[in-house]
Amino acid sequence: MDQQVNISSSSEYKQIYQENKPSPWVERNGFAHWVIAVAWVLVALIAFNVVGVVVGVAGVLATSESLDLETMVEQLSSNFDILFLANSSGQILVMALATLLVVKLHAVKGERKEFLRLKLSENVWRVTALGAILFIVAQPTILFLGWLNSFVPVPQAMAEMQETMAEMIANFLRSDNVLLSGVFHIGVVPAVCEEIMYRGYVQRAFEKSWGIVAAILISGAIFGAYHLQISNFLPLATLGVFLAYLTYISDSLVPAMVAHFVNNGGQVVASNFYPEMLDEKITPGMDIPVLLIVLSLALTTGILYYLYSLKPKGD
Repeated sequence: MDQQVNISSSSEYKQIYQENKPSPWVERNGFAHWVIAVAWVLVALIAFNVVGVVVGVAGVLATSESLDLETMVEQLSSNFDILFLANSSGQILVMALATLLVVKLHAVKGERKEFLRLKLSENVWRVTALGAILFIVAQPTILFLGWLNSFVPVPQAMAEMQETMAEMIANFLRSDNVLLSGVFHIGVVPAVCEEIMYRGYVQRAFEKSWGIVAAILISGAIFGAYHLQISNFLPLATLGVFLAYLTYISDSLVPAMVAHFVNNGGQVVASNFYPEMLDEKITPGMDIPVLLIVLSLALTTGILYYLYSLKPKGD
């Protein structure tokens, strides 16, 4: 004989649903969310480079009349359109689309957008506006952190790789009619794809396991390390922490995406009008604008403090 359950209130219904709802794959199989996230970060690093190589080689084959290996390598290292197409392809396919698939291990159907914070929230536009301002006024602070980071010794091989990457980007931005292309490849694509992976996926996975403070700090550190630039780790990790904080305060990826775009896209636009900035390097011997840095630190701290007051109570 079937038993009928009378649900007298919505709270009772919610309780019954919570007790009987399916668990995500990670929890059913006894894994910690953060363990799978770290594993995916490592796999994604490899997959990102594989996709880049495949797209780069395909681009060279499509535009080169010679199949000579030396010619192909030269084309691949000098054709900026192909290089940045390869980089953007890796970000879109691996950091964004593949991460959307990996999320299925952490959340059941119907809860995956919530897991990634792919939504709008009640304070999203106020946090977005303040986040954009934050990433403008914080630039001298980031410069100061880069200066501190320049005292850290870097292995020769890593230093040469970073120099090559910086020179490649600088040469790309010096090219003719590169503004729109640069804004897309350096501004738009990372702002969307990296936010889905780091603030959407990695931050939430660590939050599930270790709480929000650890998630903000660790996801920021992973973001800094993922760029493989020892001499830029401190400023990159700090930017990652700021982006994670915006995501936590708003419970949405929108503010972080916009702030990320302001940071990257703003540098592309600035270099288009002031190309001499591309030749500037952060070194231990550079002149530090102390007053500007102090003002930046004060404004940055004030905005971060005010942002916390925008977090809905009880969240």
